[in-house]
Amino acid sequence: MYRYLDSLGHGLAFGSQVAGALTALVMIVSLLLGVFFRYVLGDSLAWSDEIAALAFTWTVFLVASALVREGGHVRVTLLVDALPPLLSELVERGIMLLILGFGILMLWTGWDFAEFTFGQVSPAVRYPVWIKNAAVPTGGLLISFHALVLILRPAPIRNLAEHKHG
Repeated sequence: MYRYLDSLGHGLAFGSQVAGALTALVMIVSLLLGVFFRYVLGDSLAWSDEIAALAFTWTVFLVASALVREGGHVRVTLLVDALPPLLSELVERGIMLLILGFGILMLWTGWDFAEFTFGQVSPAVRYPVWIKNAAVPTGGLLISFHALVLILRPAPIRNLAEHKHG
């Protein structure tokens, strides 16, 4: 069972990274176009910042969720490294439980906020605002899933980075 969840998690993380890279590209192109039009052509684009903000929001939550699975978030490990292996692993799994709770909170409150903004449109582009706000519950769902898979992982979580690169 764990193998299937891990395999699904791998696919979701890869998809999140690809989608995050694409939204980052959209953000960069949008900002560069805005700068070019404003400072080179002397005519600003009304939509450039809005599209960049939309893409940035999705980039952050997609990439952050993939980093949960990969163990890629910045962390201070001084205390955890000083603990005996069993206690260190219990702390790691406790941290994953907190991340799972945070992901569920993001999913729940993000869903409420996206629902609250349903029917609103952005000022310049007029896209539905819930599309941008849906990044929060989507990220929360992905973060929760990846944290749960790591909690269920039969191998130590501490070995995640070494296993990936070693």
